[in-house]
Amino acid sequence: MPTSSIGYWCSIAAHRYFARLQEKLEHLDITHWFFVLLTIEEADGKLSQQELADQLDLDKVAMTRALDHLGQKGYVERCDCEGDRRKYLIKLTPKAKPAVKAIRKAYEELNDEAMKGMKKSERKEFLEQIDLVVHNLRSVKERVQVTTKRIHL
Repeated sequence: MPTSSIGYWCSIAAHRYFARLQEKLEHLDITHWFFVLLTIEEADGKLSQQELADQLDLDKVAMTRALDHLGQKGYVERCDCEGDRRKYLIKLTPKAKPAVKAIRKAYEELNDEAMKGMKKSERKEFLEQIDLVVHNLRSVKERVQVTTKRIHL
């Protein structure tokens, strides 16, 4: 087993994490893009599609797919931006409000489950260290390709 590979362990943890997240949210009619909804909610409808993509570190194609999917399911809408007719602001629909509440709760429960046995200070340090790893590996030239496949373990 490749115990020295950070990538291996991050990949295993991510697959298990998102499989559990999908289980917790299987009552919703979406299977991914949960974090996009939380980010839109936190921005209170003030982010354009490009600003949202930048904040989530997604390429233009992945962001378009996510918003198309969430829009088709009735969770988001693109609204005209006053002052810039080329720009659309992304807003949650009324259908999204209870879903966002469920998603936030699922993330909190799953984070507690994943970090069980860690003290509060260790949890904070762990998240800071993961953020540092992501920052260190972030390429200036390209964004990460995103998969939308359902994860099964």
